[in-house]
Amino acid sequence: MCPATNQYVLGAPLFPKVTLALENGKQVTLNAPNNSAANRYINTLTLNGQAYNQNWLSHETLLQGATLNFDMTPIPNRSRGTTGPAAPYSFSKPGR
Repeated sequence: MCPATNQYVLGAPLFPKVTLALENGKQVTLNAPNNSAANRYINTLTLNGQAYNQNWLSHETLLQGATLNFDMTPIPNRSRGTTGPAAPYSFSKPGR
């Protein structure tokens, strides 16, 4: 997490499914059923059933509980997460 912005950077999950139990009673679930050594790229991602194009999540979003569904593929999706707002905060890029 970046303490300056409370953002978590997203990457390819390591497991097909994991559920985190938060102290506030909420859960965060990461689903990547077709994750494998061959399918290591995120094709699409949904957050609570809605398309999600960012490469980061806010701490506040996670505290509310979340379900992230990763569609993993063997070929990178070069259009997903490529716009300016999709990038996480960067100390090396002013204004980001």
